[in-house]
Amino acid sequence: MAKNNNDNNNHNIKTKGKKNYFFGGFIVILILSLFFPFQKKALAQFYGFTPNDPGFTSNPYDIDKQWGLVKAGFLGAWTKTTGSVSVVVALIDTGIDATHQDLQSVNFVPGFNFLTKEDIKDRVNSDDNGHGTLVAGILGATANNQKGIVGSNWKISLMPLKALSADGKGDSSDISEAIVWAADHGANIINLSLGGIGFGHDTALANAIAYAFKKNIVLVAAAGNDLAAAGGNLDTEPVYPICDDNGQNMVLGVVAVDQNDLKPEFSNYGRNCIDVAAPGKRILSTINHDPFTKAAAPNSYAYASGTSMAAAFVSGEAALIKSWNPNATNVQIRDRIIASADQIDRQNLSQCGGGSCAGLLGYGRINAAKSLETQIVTQNVIEGDLIKVQENNFIYYIFGGKKNLVSPFVYNQRFQNNPLRILPASELAAFPEGSYAMPLEGTLAKLDSDPTVYLISKGKKDPITLQVFQQRGFSFADVSTLSFSEMNSWITGDFFPPLEGTLLRTQKDRTVYWVVGGVLHPINYNFYLDRGLNIFPVIYVSDSDLPRFPRGEAYIR
Repeated sequence: MAKNNNDNNNHNIKTKGKKNYFFGGFIVILILSLFFPFQKKALAQFYGFTPNDPGFTSNPYDIDKQWGLVKAGFLGAWTKTTGSVSVVVALIDTGIDATHQDLQSVNFVPGFNFLTKEDIKDRVNSDDNGHGTLVAGILGATANNQKGIVGSNWKISLMPLKALSADGKGDSSDISEAIVWAADHGANIINLSLGGIGFGHDTALANAIAYAFKKNIVLVAAAGNDLAAAGGNLDTEPVYPICDDNGQNMVLGVVAVDQNDLKPEFSNYGRNCIDVAAPGKRILSTINHDPFTKAAAPNSYAYASGTSMAAAFVSGEAALIKSWNPNATNVQIRDRIIASADQIDRQNLSQCGGGSCAGLLGYGRINAAKSLETQIVTQNVIEGDLIKVQENNFIYYIFGGKKNLVSPFVYNQRFQNNPLRILPASELAAFPEGSYAMPLEGTLAKLDSDPTVYLISKGKKDPITLQVFQQRGFSFADVSTLSFSEMNSWITGDFFPPLEGTLLRTQKDRTVYWVVGGVLHPINYNFYLDRGLNIFPVIYVSDSDLPRFPRGEAYIR
C-alpha cells in the first residue's frame, strides 16, 4: 500500500488491495491561472529563441517556474529538435484531459480505458484524477501560446491508456494489458509513472514488459515515494514495475532530484533498479482537478512533487532522441540516456537513508542536450559483445547498456566458447560500469562467509530455504562459492519457490497457499475441497519466511 510520506501537507495517493499501484507524484498547490513576469533576453541571446509561455524560465533555480527543463538540458536539446508527432508516447495512468487549453498542440492517438473497457478517441477528457494530465503537460504542453507552460516536446503524439481509477488505484492485470496494448498499437515509448510495493514479482507484468521491450519500445518507470519519510531502498524492498527488468534492464528506472540535484526525502533509491535521476520536486504542470477538494478544475496548473514527474522528463528525453534519430532502437535510446547523464553522487552525501547515495541514484541526472550532441550511429561495440581490454586484460560483457565485468568463474562457465574481441579501454568509455556478468541460469552459488545458497534465475539471485533446497533435490556438491563483490552486485530476488503444486502455510496463520506458476496463491476452504487438494500434505514454513516467497492472486470458490 502506498503511504503518505511527508510532513508538509503534500498529498500522495493511497492504494489498497493485492497488487495495486500508486502513482508517484503528490500535488502541492493548485494554480487557476498563470501570469508570471519573466526575463527572456538572456535566453534569446544564447539559444536564439524563447518560448513565450509565462511559466517558462531559463533559470534552473527558479522553482516557481519550470526550472526542470533547463536543469535537465532540454533548452540545449531544442537547438537540435523540438520533437515530432511521429513519436508516440503511451501514458499508462489515470487518463489525460485532452481538452486542456495547454495541450492543444498535442497529437492524441487512440487509446483505451482498461477500467470501463472502452476506446478513448478524439480530444476528450479521460482523466478523473489529474495525475495523468500532470504527466502529459511535462511531455507536451503547447509552446509559444502565451499560456501556462511548455512541454519537453513541442511536437509529440500521446496515447492515453487509463489503468488507474479516480483515486489512483490500479490492478497489475490492467497495467499488464495496457503495456501489451501500447506495444500492439504503435507506441515508441511507454511512461509508467506508477508502481506497487510489497507484492513481489508479478509474472504477467514481467511478461508484458518483455513483450514490449522485444517490440523495440522504450519503457520508463518511476522509483516511487512510498516506503518511508526518507525514501526507501529498492534493493531491499523492490517496487514494480520498475524492478521488473527481467535481468536485461528492460525498464529505465527513475529517481527524483531537486533544483540542486539533491534527492528529495520522498524519493526511493537503489543500486539495482535505478538507471537515472530527473527533476521531480515542485514541478509546474497542467492539471484538471483540485487535489484538495477533488472538484473539476479545467485549464488549471499545479506544482507537483514525486518520481512520477521525474519519469515524465525521462520519457520526454527519449522522445526527443527518437525524433532526431528515427531509426534508433530502444536499446540505443536507453544507452544514450544512461551514458549522457551527469553524475550527482557528490552532491548526495547523506540523502539515502542518512548515508551516501553513491551508486544509488543510477548514472546521474539526465542531460537532454548531451544526449543529442551526436546522432546515434552503429557503434563499434554493441550489446552482447565480449571485450578484453588491452591495458589490463579485464573482460567485459556488454549488456543492458553497461559494461559488466566477467569473473574467471563466469567466463569459464558461460563464455569460454564465445568470440572475444581485444580493444583499448577508450572503446568502452561510453558504457557505464554495470554489475558483474551473471552465471548461467540455474547456477547454485553462495559466499564463503554465509551459508545462504542462491539460485541464479531471470537476472536475479533467489535465496533458497533449506526446506526447498531439500524438496527440490539440490546437492551441496553443486554449489559454487563466489566472491562478495561478485555476489553483492546482483539483485536479490524473492525466495525460490517450492515445487509446483506444493501446499504450504505457517503454524500461526491457517491460510493455505498453493504453488502454481512458481508463485504462492492463497486459497480458501471451498477451493481447497473443490480441487481435491485436501488429500495432499501441507508443508509448514516459518512466519518470517512466508512473505519472502513470490505471491500471486487468491484462488477462491
